[in-house]
Amino acid sequence: MKKIVLILSIASLSLSLAAQDKDSKIQQSLEEAKAKLVEFNTEHMIDSLDQEKLPRLVSGGLLANANMSNFIITRNHKPMSSYMHIGGELGGFMDFRITKHFSIQPQVIFTAHQNQFAATDTANHLWSFGMDIPVYFLGRFGNMEKGYIQFGGGIFTHFTFASNIRNKYKNVDESAAVTPPVTPTDTHDYSKLYSLHDNHFGVAVTVGYEFPIGIQINAHYKVSLSDIAGFYKEYKGQEIADALIYPQSVSLGIGYRWK
Repeated sequence: MKKIVLILSIASLSLSLAAQDKDSKIQQSLEEAKAKLVEFNTEHMIDSLDQEKLPRLVSGGLLANANMSNFIITRNHKPMSSYMHIGGELGGFMDFRITKHFSIQPQVIFTAHQNQFAATDTANHLWSFGMDIPVYFLGRFGNMEKGYIQFGGGIFTHFTFASNIRNKYKNVDESAAVTPPVTPTDTHDYSKLYSLHDNHFGVAVTVGYEFPIGIQINAHYKVSLSDIAGFYKEYKGQEIADALIYPQSVSLGIGYRWK
């Protein structure tokens, strides 16, 4: 009888230990599953937060730049050169985010350009006031928590509202500087003609960095694909009648994007 009781006790203990071992394995499996679930949720949450740190789908801001501009002059039979002078720019932008790393950014920039150009024994200073409308296709890397780099290129159009040519030694009327003598019967406003013909279009590139608070540092380069010497070519006696003249500018400045 004692043997039977001992055998039953051993069997009961074995079953109990087996059940506990099974429960332990089940518990371990549950703990592992729970850990994986927490890890998945954490990764999902991080991805969601990362998306939230991106710029909004549509955002905007302000830009202020200092620029240097002159002319690229080619195919000219007489010596002629153009020197950069400093100017300024002020405007704004709208940014349309297409993907996490790509956006389209049109800008409207009011510009003040000036440069000096000389032909043989003459030297003139030119200033102009106008507006650039560039459209950039930008790549962007980083996030709004740590800041990001953006760079790209695009096209731009420039409109000149006013311009003037000043002789190196004294102020001269623009019409006298760039046109033949005006007779009493000639009613053309050559100053306006010159300003209108200074309108041009071309290509632009930009690179910049935006800090988490929205402040930007940007650099831009623009070069025209339009020859603005056409107005002078109507007058065969002008020294630059055969020249090809393309405006270019480089600018560096700051900006701010509204969050």
